Amino acid sequence: MKKAFVVSFEQLPAFLLGCYGHPWIETPNFDRLASLSEVFDQHLVNDLTSSKNTYPLWTGQTIPQDLHSGSEKKECFVSRLKARGIHSSLLLETDSDVGRTAAMRTQEHFFSAFDQVETVSGKNGFKVSEAETPVAQLMQTAIEKLPDCMGQPADQLIWIRSAGVPLSPLAPEFYATLYLDEVLDQGAEDENEPTAEGFPSDEVLPEEPGEETAEELNLDEEDWEELITAVVALFQSPEEWPELDDQERQMARAIYAGYITLIDQWLGRFLDRLLEYAELHAVLLIITAEQGCSELLGPAREVENWGLFEERVHVPLLVFDSENQQQGNRRLSLSQPADLPTTLAAWWGMTGEECDSQATDLLALIAGQSEITQPVIRLASDQAIAIRTPEFYYLQRKEEQQSSDQEETFSMQPEATLQLYQKPTDRWDVYEQHAQHPETVAALSELLNEKQSGTSS
Repeated sequence: MKKAFVVSFEQLPAFLLGCYGHPWIETPNFDRLASLSEVFDQHLVNDLTSSKNTYPLWTGQTIPQDLHSGSEKKECFVSRLKARGIHSSLLLETDSDVGRTAAMRTQEHFFSAFDQVETVSGKNGFKVSEAETPVAQLMQTAIEKLPDCMGQPADQLIWIRSAGVPLSPLAPEFYATLYLDEVLDQGAEDENEPTAEGFPSDEVLPEEPGEETAEELNLDEEDWEELITAVVALFQSPEEWPELDDQERQMARAIYAGYITLIDQWLGRFLDRLLEYAELHAVLLIITAEQGCSELLGPAREVENWGLFEERVHVPLLVFDSENQQQGNRRLSLSQPADLPTTLAAWWGMTGEECDSQATDLLALIAGQSEITQPVIRLASDQAIAIRTPEFYYLQRKEEQQSSDQEETFSMQPEATLQLYQKPTDRWDVYEQHAQHPETVAALSELLNEKQSGTSS
């Protein structure tokens, strides 16, 4: 029997994890898993449209509908697994005060393809215990189900879907204040300026954060909670982001970082139990996310934000195979969510033809079983379409602009309709260069738009 587990987060950027190079946010469990896994360094989310989303994570479709006029709505890949006798279970996390998010509601027809679906609720807040939080409730439920799952003789897929960092990232007090006191202590005159990522490059973490922070800053409990709440509110006010000073941005990032450490702690508890079973059973574990974070956490830029910058499209992908002896490797080749259905199907011996997809089997790539050409990734948001190659990232604004609830454009020349960034040197999409590379722009524009002819994806 073979067991496959997927832990996906609705929102979790790669660049804020230690295993992806962040210098001070504590993510020891992500880092531990990375040391045992294949880490994909260039995993890009390619469909961030709020409507007509092709949901490549569920369908295996490599080209967003905005780039492919002949695109048809596809079924969830789980249906093909079911036809092979593979049982599937889905655990969904919700905030009891919020319920199912808009993103969850648009994916419910994919969820229904699973044999078993269970929703787990928790509560976020400054005064709640960490065991009450949604991610804690989700992971604890997953842990409780492990013995029965591993004891079943059937092949199984268990998908654990978390909201990740919520839009209003207010963690319990210990985590909410874990990094905030360091930001406040720096002060406006600190010589330790932000790096290109917007975070200090050599900040030292407090030895005992949390309970003593308010006292050290001479704030009473009520004022301290009011400060935290005000900072969290920034995530709901994108129109204010261009006006924030460096310290305000740092404070918002510190709050967000605390929630990531909360996620890491509870993921670690699940990993502890799962890795015990992996010593005796064939286990595949995939960790990924559906999108990264908002513009607030990235560098300030002088160009329009079309919803496809690095911090939003670059997400983690870690693949642990208990039968793979080559652990701790990193893959620099481009990958995309559509690769996961193909990879999971291959875990149970299904071929690419059975999967009806042009995506990459990551297990074959890891095993070196075939020469796999690095893909060209096509991306779309409500504002723009884009194409990513190993050398360049080209973005083209849509002719008819659509509104977005989560992103606010920044000032740029009104006539600007395209952007070009050189990769991998310009990691953060800061140095716009379309005027310097007209031939590259022409070639990438043609490559980007050729799929709109209606050719099958």
